[in-house]
Amino acid sequence: MGQGLSPRSEQKRQQIVQAASELFMQQGYLTTSMDEIAQQAGVSKQTVYAHFGSKDELFTYCVESKCVAAELQLDTLKGRDMRNVLTEFLLHFVDMIYSPEAIYVYRLCVSAAETHPQLSQRYFEAGPDRVHHHLANYLQQACIDGWIQLAEPEFAAEQLLLMARGLEHMRCELGLPCRETPQQRRLRIEQVLDLFLQGAQG
Repeated sequence: MGQGLSPRSEQKRQQIVQAASELFMQQGYLTTSMDEIAQQAGVSKQTVYAHFGSKDELFTYCVESKCVAAELQLDTLKGRDMRNVLTEFLLHFVDMIYSPEAIYVYRLCVSAAETHPQLSQRYFEAGPDRVHHHLANYLQQACIDGWIQLAEPEFAAEQLLLMARGLEHMRCELGLPCRETPQQRRLRIEQVLDLFLQGAQG
């Protein structure tokens, strides 16, 4: 939310962000003009520039706001029952990456990867890299505590996250309908975790 804005001004700001997000997603960054954004938001172009000094600034704000909306709460790795902890964490992780917000941010970054590589870098650091680092730390501590045995906890964390992601996620990224039910997702995650722990505890 913009700091120090009146309720009316904040409402216009949100209209601009909503309109820009839709147009960036539908048309891409390069082909979307500030005139179109203003028209769709129902405000003047001067109002758009008053809130956001440039299209770059507006685009960056749209991506960052969606990242916040889709952020994984990393305090889920708690408790002593490792299997239950990892099951809930992976379910939370998969729910997050399959969410419309996360898919939106991913597509938006891909669509502007050549013109705005810094957005992709920012998204990667705030999302995938952060989750991977957190899970790797948890697995490393589990090795220290003697719960599991892993030669490379960071690589193991990467494997676990990619297995949990599943092929169905590619369908979502391509705009195809997700066919996986919540029950099927939980079963798949439990099977992935069984396979992982079997190797880690063997």
